[in-house]
Amino acid sequence: MNEIKVVIDKSFKEFFRNKMELLWTLLVPNMFLLIVPLMYGNIPLELMMSLKGAFTLTMMNFLTAFACQANLAGSIASDRGKGLYLKMSSMPVKAWKEGIGRVFALWIFSIGGMALVLLVGVAYGAGFTLNVMNLLAVGGLILIVLLMASGTGLIIAALIKNESAATHTGVAITLVVYFLGGMAFPYPNLPSFMQVFARLHPVASVNSMMTYLFEGEVIAGYNPLTLEQLLLSVGIALVTFAVGMLLYSRCCWRKE
Repeated sequence: MNEIKVVIDKSFKEFFRNKMELLWTLLVPNMFLLIVPLMYGNIPLELMMSLKGAFTLTMMNFLTAFACQANLAGSIASDRGKGLYLKMSSMPVKAWKEGIGRVFALWIFSIGGMALVLLVGVAYGAGFTLNVMNLLAVGGLILIVLLMASGTGLIIAALIKNESAATHTGVAITLVVYFLGGMAFPYPNLPSFMQVFARLHPVASVNSMMTYLFEGEVIAGYNPLTLEQLLLSVGIALVTFAVGMLLYSRCCWRKE
Protein backbone atom coordinates (compact mmCIF):
# COMPACT_ATOMS: atom_id res chain seq x y z
CA MET A 1 0.00 0.00 0.00
CA ASN A 2 2.92 2.35 0.66
CA GLU A 3 4.05 2.01 -2.97
CA ILE A 4 0.57 2.89 -4.21
CA LYS A 5 0.34 5.91 -1.89
CA VAL A 6 3.74 7.19 -3.06
CA VAL A 7 2.64 6.95 -6.70
CA ILE A 8 -0.65 8.73 -5.91
CA ASP A 9 1.24 11.58 -4.21
CA LYS A 10 3.68 11.82 -7.14
CA SER A 11 0.84 11.87 -9.65
CA PHE A 12 -0.94 14.69 -7.83
CA LYS A 13 2.26 16.74 -7.79
CA GLU A 14 2.47 16.27 -11.57
CA PHE A 15 -1.17 17.34 -11.99
CA PHE A 16 -0.58 20.62 -10.21
CA ARG A 17 2.70 21.25 -12.03
CA ASN A 18 0.93 20.95 -15.39
CA LYS A 19 -1.41 23.84 -14.64
CA MET A 20 -2.61 24.37 -18.22
CA GLU A 21 -3.48 20.70 -18.65
CA LEU A 22 -5.32 20.77 -15.34
CA LEU A 23 -7.14 23.98 -16.29
CA TRP A 24 -8.37 22.76 -19.68
CA THR A 25 -9.43 19.36 -18.34
CA LEU A 26 -11.72 21.12 -15.87
CA LEU A 27 -12.63 24.14 -18.00
CA VAL A 28 -13.79 22.52 -21.27
CA PRO A 29 -16.68 20.43 -19.83
CA ASN A 30 -17.87 23.38 -17.75
CA MET A 31 -17.71 25.72 -20.77
CA PHE A 32 -19.83 23.27 -22.78
CA LEU A 33 -22.22 22.98 -19.84
CA LEU A 34 -22.78 26.74 -19.76
CA ILE A 35 -22.92 27.35 -23.52
CA VAL A 36 -24.85 24.41 -25.06
CA PRO A 37 -28.12 24.95 -23.09
CA LEU A 38 -28.32 28.45 -24.60
CA MET A 39 -29.17 26.70 -27.88
CA TYR A 40 -32.20 24.87 -26.44
CA GLY A 41 -34.46 27.83 -27.18
CA ASN A 42 -37.71 28.74 -25.44
CA ILE A 43 -38.93 25.56 -23.78
CA PRO A 44 -40.89 24.99 -20.54
CA LEU A 45 -38.88 25.49 -17.35
CA GLU A 46 -39.38 21.91 -16.12
CA LEU A 47 -38.12 20.46 -19.40
CA MET A 48 -35.19 22.90 -19.42
CA MET A 49 -34.20 21.75 -15.93
CA SER A 50 -34.27 18.11 -17.05
CA LEU A 51 -32.24 18.82 -20.19
CA LYS A 52 -29.67 20.75 -18.18
CA GLY A 53 -29.57 17.90 -15.69
CA ALA A 54 -28.97 15.34 -18.44
CA PHE A 55 -26.25 17.47 -20.01
CA THR A 56 -24.62 17.95 -16.60
CA LEU A 57 -24.38 14.15 -16.24
CA THR A 58 -22.96 13.92 -19.76
CA MET A 59 -20.27 16.49 -19.02
CA MET A 60 -19.38 14.68 -15.80
CA ASN A 61 -18.75 11.50 -17.77
CA PHE A 62 -17.00 13.44 -20.55
CA LEU A 63 -14.56 14.93 -18.04
CA THR A 64 -13.83 11.50 -16.56
CA ALA A 65 -13.25 9.94 -19.97
CA PHE A 66 -11.02 12.84 -21.03
CA ALA A 67 -8.89 12.69 -17.87
CA CYS A 68 -8.54 8.91 -17.74
CA GLN A 69 -7.91 8.44 -21.45
CA ALA A 70 -5.99 11.51 -22.63
CA ASN A 71 -4.26 12.73 -19.47
CA LEU A 72 -3.36 9.27 -18.17
CA ALA A 73 -1.98 8.13 -21.52
CA GLY A 74 0.02 11.34 -21.99
CA SER A 75 1.45 11.20 -18.47
CA ILE A 76 2.62 7.60 -18.86
CA ALA A 77 4.08 8.27 -22.31
CA SER A 78 5.94 11.29 -20.92
CA ASP A 79 7.51 9.26 -18.11
CA ARG A 80 8.31 6.50 -20.56
CA GLY A 81 10.10 8.95 -22.82
CA LYS A 82 12.16 10.23 -19.88
CA GLY A 83 13.34 6.70 -19.12
CA LEU A 84 11.57 6.60 -15.76
CA TYR A 85 10.39 3.02 -16.24
CA LEU A 86 13.91 1.82 -17.02
CA LYS A 87 15.02 3.27 -13.70
CA MET A 88 12.08 1.81 -11.79
CA SER A 89 12.57 -1.64 -13.35
CA SER A 90 15.82 -1.95 -11.39
CA MET A 91 14.05 -1.01 -8.13
CA PRO A 92 11.85 -3.17 -5.90
CA VAL A 93 8.71 -1.64 -7.40
CA LYS A 94 5.93 -3.82 -8.73
CA ALA A 95 4.52 -2.68 -12.06
CA TRP A 96 0.91 -3.38 -11.16
CA LYS A 97 1.15 -1.40 -7.92
CA GLU A 98 2.65 1.58 -9.74
CA GLY A 99 -0.12 1.33 -12.34
CA ILE A 100 -2.84 1.12 -9.69
CA GLY A 101 -1.37 4.19 -7.99
CA ARG A 102 -1.52 6.20 -11.23
CA VAL A 103 -5.07 5.06 -11.89
CA PHE A 104 -6.29 5.81 -8.36
CA ALA A 105 -4.82 9.32 -8.60
CA LEU A 106 -6.78 9.91 -11.82
CA TRP A 107 -9.90 8.49 -10.22
CA ILE A 108 -9.64 10.89 -7.27
CA PHE A 109 -9.04 13.80 -9.65
CA SER A 110 -11.94 12.72 -11.89
CA ILE A 111 -14.38 12.40 -8.99
CA GLY A 112 -13.37 15.87 -7.83
CA GLY A 113 -13.86 17.17 -11.37
CA MET A 114 -17.27 15.51 -11.60
CA ALA A 115 -18.28 17.18 -8.33
CA LEU A 116 -17.26 20.56 -9.77
CA VAL A 117 -19.32 19.98 -12.93
CA LEU A 118 -22.28 18.93 -10.79
CA LEU A 119 -22.05 22.10 -8.70
CA VAL A 120 -21.88 24.26 -11.83
CA GLY A 121 -24.84 22.40 -13.33
CA VAL A 122 -26.99 22.80 -10.22
CA ALA A 123 -26.10 26.49 -9.98
CA TYR A 124 -27.09 26.83 -13.66
CA GLY A 125 -30.52 25.33 -13.07
CA ALA A 126 -30.06 21.59 -13.63
CA GLY A 127 -32.76 19.46 -12.04
CA PHE A 128 -32.54 15.83 -10.90
CA THR A 129 -34.94 13.21 -9.58
CA LEU A 130 -33.37 12.17 -6.29
CA ASN A 131 -34.15 9.05 -4.28
CA VAL A 132 -32.21 6.47 -2.31
CA MET A 133 -32.09 3.97 -5.19
CA ASN A 134 -30.62 6.54 -7.61
CA LEU A 135 -27.98 7.69 -5.15
CA LEU A 136 -26.92 4.10 -4.38
CA ALA A 137 -26.77 3.17 -8.06
CA VAL A 138 -24.76 6.18 -9.22
CA GLY A 139 -21.62 5.10 -7.34
CA GLY A 140 -21.50 1.78 -9.18
CA LEU A 141 -22.21 3.43 -12.52
CA ILE A 142 -19.39 5.93 -12.02
CA LEU A 143 -17.05 3.04 -11.21
CA ILE A 144 -17.88 1.43 -14.57
CA VAL A 145 -16.94 4.66 -16.37
CA LEU A 146 -13.70 4.94 -14.38
CA LEU A 147 -12.71 1.34 -15.14
CA MET A 148 -13.48 1.63 -18.86
CA ALA A 149 -11.81 5.02 -19.36
CA SER A 150 -8.66 4.25 -17.36
CA GLY A 151 -8.35 0.83 -19.02
CA THR A 152 -8.49 2.55 -22.40
CA GLY A 153 -5.89 5.08 -21.24
CA LEU A 154 -3.54 2.30 -20.13
CA ILE A 155 -3.91 0.51 -23.47
CA ILE A 156 -3.14 3.73 -25.36
CA ALA A 157 -0.06 4.36 -23.19
CA ALA A 158 1.19 0.80 -23.67
CA LEU A 159 0.90 0.92 -27.46
CA ILE A 160 1.90 4.54 -28.20
CA LYS A 161 5.23 5.82 -26.88
CA ASN A 162 5.06 9.45 -27.99
CA GLU A 163 3.45 11.77 -25.42
CA SER A 164 1.68 14.02 -27.93
CA ALA A 165 0.40 11.08 -29.98
CA ALA A 166 -0.84 9.26 -26.87
CA THR A 167 -2.63 12.35 -25.56
CA HIS A 168 -4.25 13.13 -28.92
CA THR A 169 -5.34 9.51 -29.32
CA GLY A 170 -7.05 9.71 -25.93
CA VAL A 171 -8.77 12.95 -26.93
CA ALA A 172 -9.87 11.43 -30.25
CA ILE A 173 -11.36 8.34 -28.59
CA THR A 174 -13.19 10.53 -26.07
CA LEU A 175 -14.73 12.60 -28.87
CA VAL A 176 -15.62 9.55 -30.98
CA VAL A 177 -17.47 7.98 -28.05
CA TYR A 178 -19.14 11.31 -27.26
CA PHE A 179 -20.53 11.73 -30.78
CA LEU A 180 -21.12 8.11 -31.82
CA GLY A 181 -22.41 7.01 -28.43
CA GLY A 182 -25.45 9.24 -28.29
CA MET A 183 -23.96 11.57 -25.68
CA ALA A 184 -24.10 14.56 -28.05
CA PHE A 185 -27.41 13.76 -29.77
CA PRO A 186 -30.79 12.33 -28.66
CA TYR A 187 -30.72 8.53 -28.77
CA PRO A 188 -33.88 8.17 -30.94
CA ASN A 189 -32.28 10.37 -33.63
CA LEU A 190 -29.21 8.17 -33.97
CA PRO A 191 -28.80 5.81 -36.95
CA SER A 192 -29.21 2.16 -36.01
CA PHE A 193 -25.46 1.40 -36.02
CA MET A 194 -24.84 4.31 -33.63
CA GLN A 195 -27.60 3.07 -31.35
CA VAL A 196 -25.83 -0.29 -31.18
CA PHE A 197 -22.56 1.48 -30.32
CA ALA A 198 -24.34 3.57 -27.66
CA ARG A 199 -25.57 0.38 -25.99
CA LEU A 200 -22.24 -1.45 -26.26
CA HIS A 201 -19.69 1.13 -25.14
CA PRO A 202 -19.72 1.30 -21.32
CA VAL A 203 -19.18 5.07 -21.09
CA ALA A 204 -22.05 5.84 -23.47
CA SER A 205 -24.22 3.12 -21.95
CA VAL A 206 -23.67 4.31 -18.37
CA ASN A 207 -24.34 7.90 -19.43
CA SER A 208 -27.75 6.79 -20.69
CA MET A 209 -28.35 4.81 -17.48
CA MET A 210 -27.58 7.84 -15.33
CA THR A 211 -29.82 10.03 -17.48
CA TYR A 212 -32.61 7.45 -17.22
CA LEU A 213 -32.29 7.30 -13.43
CA PHE A 214 -32.16 11.03 -12.79
CA GLU A 215 -34.20 12.46 -15.69
CA GLY A 216 -36.47 9.67 -16.93
CA GLU A 217 -36.98 7.66 -20.10
CA VAL A 218 -38.24 10.60 -22.17
CA ILE A 219 -34.94 12.45 -21.76
CA ALA A 220 -32.77 9.31 -22.02
CA GLY A 221 -34.58 8.21 -25.19
CA TYR A 222 -34.88 4.57 -24.14
CA ASN A 223 -34.59 2.30 -21.11
CA PRO A 224 -30.92 1.27 -20.83
CA LEU A 225 -31.32 -0.25 -17.35
CA THR A 226 -31.80 -3.82 -18.48
CA LEU A 227 -29.88 -6.67 -16.85
CA GLU A 228 -28.31 -7.61 -20.19
CA GLN A 229 -27.00 -4.11 -20.93
CA LEU A 230 -25.77 -3.59 -17.36
CA LEU A 231 -23.86 -6.90 -17.31
CA LEU A 232 -22.42 -6.16 -20.75
CA SER A 233 -21.18 -2.74 -19.63
CA VAL A 234 -19.62 -4.18 -16.47
CA GLY A 235 -18.00 -7.04 -18.38
CA ILE A 236 -16.51 -4.86 -21.13
CA ALA A 237 -15.21 -2.34 -18.59
CA LEU A 238 -13.56 -5.03 -16.43
CA VAL A 239 -11.96 -6.76 -19.43
CA THR A 240 -10.70 -3.44 -20.82
CA PHE A 241 -9.18 -2.49 -17.47
CA ALA A 242 -7.56 -5.91 -17.03
CA VAL A 243 -6.09 -5.82 -20.56
CA GLY A 244 -4.89 -2.26 -19.95
CA MET A 245 -3.09 -3.20 -16.73
CA LEU A 246 -1.54 -6.26 -18.38
CA LEU A 247 -0.27 -4.32 -21.41
CA TYR A 248 0.95 -1.48 -19.20
CA SER A 249 2.91 -3.86 -16.95
CA ARG A 250 4.46 -5.67 -19.90
CA CYS A 251 5.04 -2.94 -22.48
CA CYS A 252 5.86 0.15 -20.44
CA TRP A 253 8.18 -1.69 -18.06
CA ARG A 254 9.94 -3.64 -20.78
CA LYS A 255 13.65 -3.00 -21.26
CA GLU A 256 14.14 -1.79 -24.82
